[in-house]
Amino acid sequence: MTDRSARRAAVAAGALLVLVLGTLVVEPRLRQLGVTGIVERFDAFRAVAALSFGVPGLFVVAQRPGSRVGWVMVAVGTAQGLGLALGAYGLLGINDGISDGVNDGTGGGIDDGAVGGGAGLPGDDWAMWVSNSVWIPAYLLVPTIFLLIFPDGRLPSRRWWPALAAAYAGIGVHTLDWMLRPVTYEQVPGLFPRGYAGVLAGLTGVPDALRTAGTVCTVGAVLAAVGSLVARYRSADEEVRRRLQWVLAAALLTVGLLGVALFVPWGPVIVALAAVPLPVAVSVAVVAHRLWDLDLLLSRALAFGAVSVALLAAYALVAATLGNAIGSGASALIVALAVHPLYLRVSAAANRLVYGDRDDPARALRRLGVRLSDAGAPGDLLERMAAEVGRVLRIHYVAVEEPGGVVASWGCPGGVGADATESVPLLYQGERAGTLVLGERLRPKDRALLAQLAPHVAVAVRAHRLGADLERSHGRLLAARQEERDRLLYELHDGLGPTLAALALQVDRGRRLVDIDPDGAKRVMDELSGRIRGTVENVRAIVNDLRPPPLDTLGLTGALAELGRAFAGDLAVEVEAPPDLPALPPPVELAAYRIAAEAMTNAVRHAMASRCTVSLRASGAPGVLELRVDDDGVGVGAPARNGFGLASMRRRSEELDGTFELLDQAGAGTHLVVRLPLAVR
Repeated sequence: MTDRSARRAAVAAGALLVLVLGTLVVEPRLRQLGVTGIVERFDAFRAVAALSFGVPGLFVVAQRPGSRVGWVMVAVGTAQGLGLALGAYGLLGINDGISDGVNDGTGGGIDDGAVGGGAGLPGDDWAMWVSNSVWIPAYLLVPTIFLLIFPDGRLPSRRWWPALAAAYAGIGVHTLDWMLRPVTYEQVPGLFPRGYAGVLAGLTGVPDALRTAGTVCTVGAVLAAVGSLVARYRSADEEVRRRLQWVLAAALLTVGLLGVALFVPWGPVIVALAAVPLPVAVSVAVVAHRLWDLDLLLSRALAFGAVSVALLAAYALVAATLGNAIGSGASALIVALAVHPLYLRVSAAANRLVYGDRDDPARALRRLGVRLSDAGAPGDLLERMAAEVGRVLRIHYVAVEEPGGVVASWGCPGGVGADATESVPLLYQGERAGTLVLGERLRPKDRALLAQLAPHVAVAVRAHRLGADLERSHGRLLAARQEERDRLLYELHDGLGPTLAALALQVDRGRRLVDIDPDGAKRVMDELSGRIRGTVENVRAIVNDLRPPPLDTLGLTGALAELGRAFAGDLAVEVEAPPDLPALPPPVELAAYRIAAEAMTNAVRHAMASRCTVSLRASGAPGVLELRVDDDGVGVGAPARNGFGLASMRRRSEELDGTFELLDQAGAGTHLVVRLPLAVR
């Protein structure tokens, strides 16, 4: 909303308030003249409707000039405020003029049939006539057209055009009916002096048949309007349903209050209260569910309207009880002093409704802490954090991104200002842990609050990433364990199992030959002895694959040197390691040995290298073992060769949270660098 449109809305709202306050100012004088009170003559209803519909409606059309719903609210509020002020003006002029005429002479009464006496006020009769007819369209617009086009300004479908036409017809007929009647037609006693007839005294309104048709159209339009809300609710998505729930409940409550008012003695009071539910429900739909994205100005309008209504009620009470004793000016001062603290409270409540906890960082942090303590899995934690940030800042979409993409979100990315997104980096110990994506641009005050919330969200993102890494590591560990079990199963089932079965058959054969062919039995036993030794070697090889014995007897440096000597004749291996190499955890020692062994094998089979250097060194404050394997071969970068061996080396390093780097340049040899942390979890 531009500053110019905001000023216009504020000026118009101020003018509407002046109309209402003007009525309150003359109310004590009207009571002195014997005029029926503001509640009994239904002007309290007009005052409440003028403020509760007119003020929010003005800010709606200032923000959304094309909003039909907003213009209907403005029309209702303006008509009610204008009718209220004109009615008070007319009543004051008519009754004050008559009173002057009465008291000027003998002090006796006025003859029956007298039209007036005294000067009165200019145009008071016609002001009363306008006031007596303008309330009809303002009154009937709300339960008919307003409900038919809420919330987007359009009918639910073309099938509802007859209901809209019936609403216009009913409003037109009843407005014309009241325009063609004298003001004394209003069945409220104590409004006019005895014998007053006013303008158009001889008219009796529209024909009865037309009046009946207008009533049928109006009742049908009201029922259709409530039905349209139900139809919208049934076919709408969840967001629209949340908006309609308030308005539908308020519409039913308003209709119920008006019905009750017909049968109870304090009906005028209930009629005045019946003007409250709908604008309150609309305001909740607008603010809490971001119907028109009005934000701060509508927050102020809600506070302004609520306090104005409270001011109206308080002033009416003081004027009715103490007005004659202390005067209208003193009454206004008393009410102003009493209402100011109320304004502060209502303003804070309105801000909280629009902006959530933006004005209360401590409360926002407490709520965020509760979300952190109640969360379970890391994924659930981020979902809760995103939802809480969205509720605190009152924005429609919040997402948490990590380098791999969105990991948690709340709300819907569409809506008003969907293209105006903003990203906030989430820093943990100086490093970027993720990004918080917001569905709309932030205000400076929002950024100040988010600066306090972001570190807590960053902790949650870091916890989520650690949890995801742990889950992936656990998965790789399970996969590696299953792979090792499958290999052992293969070795035992396909290697050791058949060998032992064959040995058992040879034992049976030798047993049969002992008595009939001793020499044959001896040959079988000699053959059996060789096979058993071979089987023992196979078992030793399986055991060595699990953990090579040289690691336990020679350490990593000695085991690599012994392994290098096994390649003699094909590859000259040199092992370099400092004498003060610290003791290594068994998993790190085994991983380094396996990676180096695979690298030597690749150097011989694929890189056709003649020399290979294996270097070991420990570095870094936390403790990292760096393993380098350099050869002088042709490289192993061909896609066909980049297979299981390289994948196995990379997996072994990642299982220990290490890094794996392979530099393979054609003609310049292969250079492998692996860094393994010594602090193994």
